[in-house]
Order: sequence, then C-alpha cells, then structure tokens
Amino acid sequence: MSKNILVKFHCQIGEHEHLDYHLFHKKKSEWGYCKEFWGISKKDNVGLKDLTFWDDHMENAISVYSEIELTDEQTKTLKELGVIY
Repeated sequence: MSKNILVKFHCQIGEHEHLDYHLFHKKKSEWGYCKEFWGISKKDNVGLKDLTFWDDHMENAISVYSEIELTDEQTKTLKELGVIY
C-alpha cells in the first residue's frame, strides 16, 4: 500500500541555507530520501555521526530535517496549496 510521507530537507547551497519539501510514497532511510531527492550517486557524509550528505560535486550539502506520514486528506490539501506536487 502506498504511503504519503512528507520529508522536509535542510539544504545548504554555498552560503545559502533553506528548507525544501518532497512527498515520498514509501519509507526510506535518510540516505535514501536524500539520494532520490537530489540525485546523489555516492554516499559522502559531511561528518561521521552526521547524516548530512554532499552532492556529487562536493559543493552543497543536504540532510533530512523531518519526516511525517500524512493522511490522504492532508496530502490533497498540501497539493491544492502548491506546497507539494
């Protein structure tokens, strides 16, 4: 059965930091979410205990800020508001 998992990412692009959201339909590891969202091909961690990953060019970093399973109604509302697609 398909799930609605809203993942909030902490992204650091050079000096700029922001949060971004993406809807997944099955639970994954933090690495799995980051890999799919950013299209990362190798698992380069910023720190040993840190679950922050570099992009393939080793210039930008991403980590999972939070994840929450949504109901179908919550998902529909967020799509209508343009928060997720």
